[in-house]
Amino acid sequence: MQAHKPAFGMAVLFMALFTADVAAGAFFRAAFLTDVRQALVLAVSCSFFVAGLLLLEGQKKRDGSTTLHREEETR
Repeated sequence: MQAHKPAFGMAVLFMALFTADVAAGAFFRAAFLTDVRQALVLAVSCSFFVAGLLLLEGQKKRDGSTTLHREEETR
């Protein structure tokens, strides 16, 4: 199983929670999270997204799918 998929899934889940809270507050004046909790949910979502990116990059390096392009010096 690819390790980055659960991290991205959790990021989407927390971002959906944040978006639902902001939309509920904007349209219905019924936000269910406090400002501090909103900030924490957003920070957790961003953290999972960054973790997913780092896991994805680590997997690419382990698989050898990245190629270093070095310019040769010509004289």
